[in-house]
Amino acid sequence: MDGDFPALARQFPLLVARPGLAYLDNAATTQLHGSAIGRLCRFLGEENATVHRSACALGSDATVAYAGARASVADYVGADMAEEIVFVRGTTEAINLAARCWGKAFLGPGDEILASAMEHHSNFLPWQELARERGASLQCCAVTANGELDREDFEKKLSERTRLVALVHVSNVLGTVNPLEELIRAVKRRTGAAVLVDGAQRISSGPIDVKKLGCDFYAFSGHKAFAPMGIGVLYGRMALLDDLPPYQFGGGMVERVGPERSAYKKSPEKWEAGTPNVAGALALQSALEFLRTIDWQAYAGHCQKIRTLLEEGVKALPGVRILGNSPEKASIFSFASDRVHGHDIAAALASRDICVRAGHHCAQPLHAAFAVPASCRASFSLYNTLEEGERLLDGLRWALSRF
Repeated sequence: MDGDFPALARQFPLLVARPGLAYLDNAATTQLHGSAIGRLCRFLGEENATVHRSACALGSDATVAYAGARASVADYVGADMAEEIVFVRGTTEAINLAARCWGKAFLGPGDEILASAMEHHSNFLPWQELARERGASLQCCAVTANGELDREDFEKKLSERTRLVALVHVSNVLGTVNPLEELIRAVKRRTGAAVLVDGAQRISSGPIDVKKLGCDFYAFSGHKAFAPMGIGVLYGRMALLDDLPPYQFGGGMVERVGPERSAYKKSPEKWEAGTPNVAGALALQSALEFLRTIDWQAYAGHCQKIRTLLEEGVKALPGVRILGNSPEKASIFSFASDRVHGHDIAAALASRDICVRAGHHCAQPLHAAFAVPASCRASFSLYNTLEEGERLLDGLRWALSRF
């Protein structure tokens, strides 16, 4: 792709249908790429069949296509094999699956889990509940005033009792990109603990190399990467997956059922009880194929221009504070006014057809750390433009003047 990012909007049907819309809520969900919509509709209209169980051509073709989608995802994230990819509903289910199954096998009284204050609730609550159930404890690493992980506190809280570390790849509030390779090396060197990465906000920014990162689990949602809602992925290192018990029980995940004892299949079938979301998996495959065409170096420059525009504009507004100033920052821009609530700002912007998000963004510990009850979040993506950034700033000035 030649880097003409504004032109990409023509590949997204909703943006074509709503030409006046400045959609700046991509951290919540991205718009569906036309190829993903087309693949979804083609499967449902022309190929619809369940997988693994049918001898007819329709079912056999669906099974082959579903396996192809899994292999495509494995290649996109750098997994060693397709069997390390488990299809789930989204990031939340992926993390809960890992927490339930890994916790049952490996966590006990006195053990510790380490997370950070910048985690989304989906990468905090499952570990908090797991620790409570297993008699373990959840440690929370601090975030600096600059919006970065406090490395000193992180190292301090790693101990011989640490069994798992849960970290976000990109903060959904601050936009901070965590230095995962360094952090995971520190974890492995100090404790050998397992590491789960929440990649929900990273997946739309190009292919990932889970082996280079060194993580044991990586979770993401399709709807954060131009695919439909209801499909997501948990990558798990095979050597670890082999040691974990099933998550749900039912058809498709069992090898043999007896009156007193049953035997279960290996990964990935062991984790995908029932009828899977085949259409969603195929649409995700199409979205990831689109992402492979992007010039990511050019996109980084495009993002930097929009981010610089917003930073300079917001800094000039009295009483408005930017949350997170890390030099390693993705396309997420959050701010808070000391006199106007974020919901009022977002509602005012919505009246001008500018979509942003307001609230605590499922990150209450982080907002507490920054001493703000709520923030506004503008999150941009491949199809956003500098002109939309200018519209946001003009709308923000107007909104603040109304209160």
